[in-house]
Amino acid sequence: MGITHPELGAFTVLRIIAKFAVEIAYSKRRKVACIACLAALGFTFLSVDLRGENAAPEPSRVRVWQDSQIIPTSEEGLPDPNPPFDLFNTGRFHNYPYTLRHNLVDRHVPRTWRTLNLENEYLKCTVLPDLGGHLYTCIDKINGTSMFYANPTIKFARIAYRGMWAALGIEFNFPVSHNWMTVSPVNFAMTREPDGGASVWAGNIDRPYGMEWRVQLTLRPGRAYLEQKTTLYNRDDTRHRFYWWTNAGVQVWDDSRILYPMEFTAAHGFADIDTWPVNSEGVDQSIVGNHKYGPVSRFSYGSREPYMAVYHPHTRAGVVHYSSPLDLPAKKIWSWGSDEDGLDWRTALSDNNSAYVEIQAGLFRDQETYGFLEPQETRSFTEYWIPIRELGDVSRANPEAVLNLKRQAVSADAATIEAILNVTRELPDALISVLAGARTVASARESLSPKNTFRKTFSGLAASAIYTVELRDSAGELLLRQTERKYDFVSRDKVHTGKQPSHEYPAEANRGADDFLAAGTEEESNGELPVALTTYQHGLARFPESVALNGAAGRLEVILKQYGLAAQHLSKALAWVSSDHETAYYLGLALAAEGDDQAARIQWEFAQQSGSYYAPAMMKLAELEARTGDRKRSLSMIQEAVSNRPDLDRMGGLEVAFLRAVGRKTEATKRLALWRQKDPISSFLRYEAMRLGESDPDLLAHLAGDPERILEISADYMRSGLYEDALDVLSRQYPSGPQVVSEPGVLHPSSYPLIAYYRGFCRYALGKDGRADFDAASRMPTRYVFPNRAESFPVLRRAIEINPNDATAHFLLGSLYLSGAETGPALQEWDAARRIKPAIPTLHRNMGYAVLQSGGSTERAIEIFRDGMNYDPHNVDIYLGLEEAMGKAGRPVRERARALQSFPELQSAPAALVFRLVGLLSETGEFDQAEHLLANRFFPREEGGANVRQIYVELKLKRAKAMAAQRQCAPALDTVNHLGDPVASLPFTAKGLGPFLASASSKHTVEEIRSVCH
Repeated sequence: MGITHPELGAFTVLRIIAKFAVEIAYSKRRKVACIACLAALGFTFLSVDLRGENAAPEPSRVRVWQDSQIIPTSEEGLPDPNPPFDLFNTGRFHNYPYTLRHNLVDRHVPRTWRTLNLENEYLKCTVLPDLGGHLYTCIDKINGTSMFYANPTIKFARIAYRGMWAALGIEFNFPVSHNWMTVSPVNFAMTREPDGGASVWAGNIDRPYGMEWRVQLTLRPGRAYLEQKTTLYNRDDTRHRFYWWTNAGVQVWDDSRILYPMEFTAAHGFADIDTWPVNSEGVDQSIVGNHKYGPVSRFSYGSREPYMAVYHPHTRAGVVHYSSPLDLPAKKIWSWGSDEDGLDWRTALSDNNSAYVEIQAGLFRDQETYGFLEPQETRSFTEYWIPIRELGDVSRANPEAVLNLKRQAVSADAATIEAILNVTRELPDALISVLAGARTVASARESLSPKNTFRKTFSGLAASAIYTVELRDSAGELLLRQTERKYDFVSRDKVHTGKQPSHEYPAEANRGADDFLAAGTEEESNGELPVALTTYQHGLARFPESVALNGAAGRLEVILKQYGLAAQHLSKALAWVSSDHETAYYLGLALAAEGDDQAARIQWEFAQQSGSYYAPAMMKLAELEARTGDRKRSLSMIQEAVSNRPDLDRMGGLEVAFLRAVGRKTEATKRLALWRQKDPISSFLRYEAMRLGESDPDLLAHLAGDPERILEISADYMRSGLYEDALDVLSRQYPSGPQVVSEPGVLHPSSYPLIAYYRGFCRYALGKDGRADFDAASRMPTRYVFPNRAESFPVLRRAIEINPNDATAHFLLGSLYLSGAETGPALQEWDAARRIKPAIPTLHRNMGYAVLQSGGSTERAIEIFRDGMNYDPHNVDIYLGLEEAMGKAGRPVRERARALQSFPELQSAPAALVFRLVGLLSETGEFDQAEHLLANRFFPREEGGANVRQIYVELKLKRAKAMAAQRQCAPALDTVNHLGDPVASLPFTAKGLGPFLASASSKHTVEEIRSVCH
């Protein structure tokens, strides 16, 4: 990536100021401005001339560069080819249109990772853009330690939304936890700052919601901290759920201390409140070595303090995080613990069995709480990461300094106060003062440096007073202040510890309209969109005249691309409350999607009168004007909008595109430079730079790494009728080879059918013939192609209109329908595809589950799955779906087991099939076969998922219970007595069985067996 924003030297700045002052002097109307400018110029020279021997040395310029690093890394197989439609989802993760990455291999290889590096006098930081933009490590150059967990092995486990996750450094979680791209390549850039600093940027536009996160990590000259600025932007047309959590892994040892300024913590879901650091069980959880009773996962409660820290007596170093409560008010501490399961996770996530904790900062009180980011809404906030050393504890921290304030009693009447300080910049002639109330009782002048830990003991102080320590710079500016034991906590008498009350919705028969609305909104915030729509529909069946329910259902139907139903509900709501700008805006979206642009225009013109919907409505109006041919009018509307909302990056890209399109290329170039300063990672802006003549081969390699990046750019152009530009980006010859970095399973753009379909559609829109592109698309592979963009509807419908026998277009259109929970239209398209080309991968799996999950005939589902075994025989979901359908149809357990056993590669079958088959075989008494399935296999750890040890213990106990029932007591008791013994062919039995042997259900079964065989 190129480096932008070169630093201006001091002499260059002086020349610019002088030239500006002279130019102003020639204007009689600007005498005041001239005087001000010359005064500024004089001050600049004065400040240079008066630098004395006590002045801080001039900081050196920050280095920024791209490099690579070899790190041992888990090997990963290809992802699951089956699209994870929300309608099929039975867990908490909603992943469509991404693949599931569950195919972990128990083997590590040296792998070269691209790195983005920042270095100043005090810190050297490394970012891994191909692992979700993780900040991998940040070395404190003074003591050589890393602030963060620089795991020497990238070792994957099934923890993230899509599966693969690795423990390392800082992870950026938006809009969900361990988000879809957490170990995937993301957008990145490097820039220089005007003050001589430098930044590494990372970010991504997600596919489920079309929202963007962007993080700027900055080192500044002479500063011993890492600055993190984050921007969240809903660039989509509809609202979406979100949260943000910065998640920093920090390596720990048993003596490491968690230094959070708080007296209380809350559990997940606010289920309970407990005391801190010593909890209600008497355990001091601030000491990592005490985490012996399972994971520690607690949220700060009742504290407005802006910092948190971890300190290691082991290394006499640590890290502080600082963020204003106006930015990120929430804090969390996470630890796997050091019980048997926690130690197993250390093995699963590292090769050196190292321990780490996660210090996390977020927007909302816990990680069960989501908000909604409205269309074109942005959020921005700043965080600081500060290395500390030789402090022992933290009493106060901010971006200027970190203080440990200690008191020691000398006698009943006398005490000493010790101030231990780390500062983040050179502070010549700083003043450290001790105050009793407003009176200064002691002080010292010292020159402080980040290179040294400052210690000063103030003795001879009265023991009865409460003291405050202040740090001021040489000019008297207050940098840090702390009073003993004074923190911004909620009053203890207002906190009620223990279990907290929870809200439960009334039974559906007893619900009012508001209950249905609240329940549906909560389901939306949890990502359960089809479930939420069902809730709204049930509410409307009871309360058809509810304005709120009609509005909520219509809005969600727009989000799910069910535009016809949306228009009905929204029109009904707006007829009753005609002043609702939100409803008008969403009705405009529905009408436009149905082809009624004129009616949509009327709704958006009304919606833009509202502050909340001004920006999104203006964007839609500008796009509409452009589609109808009035690009100048569109440009005018865009420029008006961005003048009011300069944070609208998507609209900023369109401003550049339209300036170029109407021939104002000089202005386009200037505006492009401005927008790229704000968003240097934008692929759209980089492509606009290419359209304006800039060469950027790195961009083409980046786009080649994921064809959806190309579709993202083309969709932005197409919405505004810029089909020539869309066709240009869709028609490029993209590179291949080692310079193209992709996650597993991603197709090259030349083999991605949606690229060709979009290309053909654009040709038709320009009055050309796109049949050749449609024909090419129809012959391309569909594996790992999961459409979800609304723009794909007219594209695929046009392809089918041109060629009704295009099975690929029918198949993809069916997937697009089901992405919005429209089962009927999806099955109709898939039926057409099946008649034409039944061997399309995942077709039968998709159809079978769609029938099964929508309440259709189980016999039809069984027929579809059985047919799929002929055309897609290696698709494990065909067999799992068949067994599930047979179960619903009441087929015998043995028949269901045989269905799973017909999978052609049983010895390498995924854990999901193995575990289900083991359960069925244990029911039929085929214990030897069941145990054989577990032998000599690798089972990756999955957080919250089935553990092979649990499956094994349950299997052995079922076997022992069956033997006991047949009065075979000797082998039954022998099995029970040796249940925890390791088995050579079952490596997972070597350790980690303890928690499952000690579970209540296991103990109960053992007691039953011993009772029978007494």
